[in-house]
Formats: sequence, structure tokens, C-alpha cells
Amino acid sequence: MAQPSERELQEAYVRRWKTLGPILESIRDGEIRQADTASAIRSLDQAYRIALRDLPPRASSGLVEWQRYMALWRDRG
Repeated sequence: MAQPSERELQEAYVRRWKTLGPILESIRDGEIRQADTASAIRSLDQAYRIALRDLPPRASSGLVEWQRYMALWRDRG
């Protein structure tokens, strides 16, 4: 049996998403409606406070170091 072409694979992928997309969206919408946001916030608040206690903010997010690194490469060119 011949292997499907790239185009055939892409078309099959699109067909699957046309079928499954609305089903997945319906599931997601139901989960959002059933979510207990207040409870989730309370749970996450405690985790956030623990993280702040145990992992104090760093002086840098790493972005400055990354920009410095990229500037070195830019200056080489």
C-alpha cells in the first residue's frame, strides 16, 4: 500500500480538527462553567505565599543576561 502524500496527511489532520474542535471546545466550556474559581484562588494563594517565602525574588529574570549574550553575537557579525 502506498504511503499517503504530505498533502493527504495535512487534509486528514484538518478533517480531524474540524470534527474534534467543537467537541473539545464543548468540554472546555463545561469545565470552565463547573470550575470553583474562589476555591482555586484560595488554594493557589497558599502555594504562592510558600513560593515567596522559599524562593525570594531574584535580582534578574535572566532576560538581561540573555540580551547581553545576544548583543555579543550581534556585535560579532
